[in-house]
Amino acid sequence: MTTLQPSTAASIEADVTTLRASFRQGKLKSLESRKRILRQIQKLVSENTPLFEEAIMKDLHRHPSELFLAEIAHVLSEVQEALDYLDDWAAPEKVSTNLANIPGTSRIVREPLGVCCIIDTFNYPISLALAPLIGCISAGNCGLVRLPPEGTCDNISAALASLIDKYIDADVVRYVVGGIEPNIAMLKHKFDLIFVTGGLTIGKIVARAAAEHLTPTILELGGKSPCIVDESVDLKLAAKRIAWGSFMNCGHTCVRPDYLLIHSKIADTFVRLLIDQLREFFGDDPQQSSSYGRIVNQGHTKRLVGIVESDRAFVIHGGKSDLADRYLAPTLLNFKSNFQAFEASASMQDELFGPVLPMVYYDQLDPVLDFINGRPKPLALYVFATNSRMIDTVMKGTTSGGFVANDTIVHYLNSHLPFGGVGGSGMGAYHGKHSFEAFSHKKSVLLRGSYLDLPQRYMPYTPSGFRVLKLALSPITRGQVRFALGTTIVTLAAIAFAFFQAKLKAKLTKA
Repeated sequence: MTTLQPSTAASIEADVTTLRASFRQGKLKSLESRKRILRQIQKLVSENTPLFEEAIMKDLHRHPSELFLAEIAHVLSEVQEALDYLDDWAAPEKVSTNLANIPGTSRIVREPLGVCCIIDTFNYPISLALAPLIGCISAGNCGLVRLPPEGTCDNISAALASLIDKYIDADVVRYVVGGIEPNIAMLKHKFDLIFVTGGLTIGKIVARAAAEHLTPTILELGGKSPCIVDESVDLKLAAKRIAWGSFMNCGHTCVRPDYLLIHSKIADTFVRLLIDQLREFFGDDPQQSSSYGRIVNQGHTKRLVGIVESDRAFVIHGGKSDLADRYLAPTLLNFKSNFQAFEASASMQDELFGPVLPMVYYDQLDPVLDFINGRPKPLALYVFATNSRMIDTVMKGTTSGGFVANDTIVHYLNSHLPFGGVGGSGMGAYHGKHSFEAFSHKKSVLLRGSYLDLPQRYMPYTPSGFRVLKLALSPITRGQVRFALGTTIVTLAAIAFAFFQAKLKAKLTKA
């Protein structure tokens, strides 16, 4: 592994100065210049997948299939969509002009913001650096990427740093590496947007720093995403999809199901199927499985082992750990119908972000919705059911960043859906066109004509002029517009009919 030298306050100052100068010079003003950088990002990923596979195995013990599914395919899809549709996204959007501004034409023009800061994190370090960068570049901005913190996925950080140097113009993209000190120095600068992926703590730190400069932020945070399992569900399929979403990448996924609420009628059967599914995925000894990841570092391992030890009485599967190997077996905590113990448990206090899954049984849906709504709004909410009315009740009766029925996590891979949180789970959204919009300023443009000026708008104001202004500027309901349009069409049709009738009568008279 190449050891990266931490960025310094001076190097960050130089990076920001370079990026600011490049933006002012218009280096990404043209769409073709943006596409050139996007194609380089595409090559960076497609030509170096083996390097990423080796690095991610060292850092997180992640299987190449999981790397491709969760990161490589996603980034390549995002960049291809940007290349295919950038011309359409960047085209001026024509909108209606109100009566008071006629004659005139109105449009919305997307403009780049300037220099944007993208803060990456360790759980999906490739996609969480490059997917926002694709949106940043597509919109015409220069970007400063803070690579994952020192002591997390250092091999991936080294790979990304070397490849950014190799493939991307240093005048438009720079990166920051290191720990706390570089972060403090970086956040002292005024950016035009800060995009951060991380936990609630880093979100608050960034928001405070951004407030000093009134810098807008997009915060992709997390939280405890609930998963409801209804009695109507296909139990085996639900167990498979929940086990996959909860334990892929060793539980290091911000939208993983963080706790289960299982209908009591099917709970015991479902739990047995869930345990069977974990054995099918990872074998009797997950530590020997090439498909099971590792916790990012020993600090996080200690935190998760501490939670399991606090809730040891409720462990029904897993619970074994190896600190030196950063290993914690896939662990299930079953509180059954003891809702009080469930709510007070160590596993339910904060986002777990690891291979631990607590569960509790329920009889009625209303208390479940009350429980969810009484907690911070989650990044995702999952419900497994074949009862469409029940699914609709949960969707309309709760608030979350995303909602998925009968699967987990997969909405993240649909670039047509905006991905983001609400409330404590984040603000703003991205992916696909939504990334372009997130990194753009929507400028309102009105081009007025020089005739048909309304004299009553000018001073001195008079009672008669006021009556004209009220007539011209008072709001018109949609129904009134439809009525006026319908009346106009009928009137024109009547005039046309009368005209052709007169012509026909004249011809007949001549004949």
